Amino acid sequence: MKDVLILSIPLAGMLLITYLMLQHFYNKSVNEKDKENNIQKIKTFFPLKIQAYERAILFLERIDPNNMIIRTHKSGMKASDLHRELLKIIREEYTHNMSQQIYINQESWKTLLNAKDETIQIINMSVNHLKQESSGIDLSAKIFEHIGKNKISPTESARNSIVKEFQRSVSK
Repeated sequence: MKDVLILSIPLAGMLLITYLMLQHFYNKSVNEKDKENNIQKIKTFFPLKIQAYERAILFLERIDPNNMIIRTHKSGMKASDLHRELLKIIREEYTHNMSQQIYINQESWKTLLNAKDETIQIINMSVNHLKQESSGIDLSAKIFEHIGKNKISPTESARNSIVKEFQRSVSK
């Protein structure tokens, strides 16, 4: 019995040391794989995030009333036709870019949505203050008047906010 005990103690010690060494190497291997996976995620995700922020800014530029009116207004256009076209542009631009919310900070996406909604509200308020037979130029002037009261358009305000958020997220 004494001989078995003398042989089992070193054997148990060797098994314990072997187990601890294998566990250490396994944990080290798992950590290295996690680091590689994180690096790969960053390489894949970061360019998509940058692209999403770029597209969000482009969306805001494209729905800015100043830009939309210049692109959309045609000579002799009625206010109702311009109104319909402006809302159509906003809707199409939003539909085209809504998938970008996956990559954008939730607060930035809310800011973008608020800018879109405020722009629609300005356009609708402007057309409601006009007579039925008003021209597109009258609507344009009324939209610019509404924006002028706020000193900064909703899209410009959102653009500034989203750029700041992006810069904060990059510097982390």
